[in-house]
Amino acid sequence: MNLQSLLRDYLTAYTARYGAVTTPEQWSALNAMLGCRTAQYGLLSLHCTQCNRQEHRPLSCGHRACTQCHQHSNALWCERQCLKLLPVSYFMVTFTLPGELHPLARTQQQTLYALLFNAAIETLRTFGLNDSRLQAELAATAVLHTHTRRIDYHPHVHLIVPGGGIHTARREWRKVKEEYLFNHFNLARVFRAVFLKKLRAAGFDIPSSPAKWVAHCKHVGKGKGAIQYLSRYLYRGVLSDSQLVHDDGTNVTFRYRDSPSKKMETGTLKGEELIHLLLLHVLPKGFRRARDYGFLHGNAKQALRLLQYLLRIVIPPTKSRGKAKRICPCCKAVLQITGVIWPRKRVPLQPG
Repeated sequence: MNLQSLLRDYLTAYTARYGAVTTPEQWSALNAMLGCRTAQYGLLSLHCTQCNRQEHRPLSCGHRACTQCHQHSNALWCERQCLKLLPVSYFMVTFTLPGELHPLARTQQQTLYALLFNAAIETLRTFGLNDSRLQAELAATAVLHTHTRRIDYHPHVHLIVPGGGIHTARREWRKVKEEYLFNHFNLARVFRAVFLKKLRAAGFDIPSSPAKWVAHCKHVGKGKGAIQYLSRYLYRGVLSDSQLVHDDGTNVTFRYRDSPSKKMETGTLKGEELIHLLLLHVLPKGFRRARDYGFLHGNAKQALRLLQYLLRIVIPPTKSRGKAKRICPCCKAVLQITGVIWPRKRVPLQPG
């Protein structure tokens, strides 16, 4: 049992129940996952120079919501972020969208997710500039998550923050000396004000302001572990094949690790409900899930290099990653690519 077979088995039931409310991006993701590693995306022609074996292997879809793709992309992102690490304490700051705003976020994903990023980094910068220990411009790597481990809809943004910044007036490096950055209650209060201000400026009415706003701020050591954690969910779907437990033809059972207890739990949903829940986490076309700010931004490489020089960081030489070799199942020799057979016509799923 795998996710692709479940999508195929419950596609008719899903279309009948949720087809009318499925967005074009969700149809595109569904079509990609159904066709991944089938002839839908073409075939790779391979030849073994030792035993003369010829074979064709189907190509992957490459969609970022697909569980079968992008393991290589996750590793590359993690490597790039680790090269930016500084010898300071790191913190994970998390801002969560209140449940009262979830319905609006589902229908206005592009706008609400962008506001979530913007409000989070503005809040963080405000605290960095006003803190008497720092009075500095903070930097961060932010990653948007839209789900809990039980794959419920739960938009929140994680920010990996170095415990230091550049003093705005003196242009000097300042860092925190303890394993404490900011009070999470104060973060939540300021984030609430910033987010609601931006939401109103975007033209949205708020009938009743959510009562509970949640923010967390915790020390995460030297940052590498936090980067590795976030990289797992960056270029893949929210549910892997290994989490699928049972399918009785109507209901699907899956396992997940409960966050509070850290124990493995199981959840059961109707097949079409599970597909609907998975597709809720498909991002709008072109929307970037991971973003860098401050001296970690791609346009601030000179500032980052200067900081690394001042902090005496030795940057290891970049190692080029070789592409995975395709091995002949008969003689174990390396297969040579001789060509690609592209499909003549691919008919995507249609809304409705």
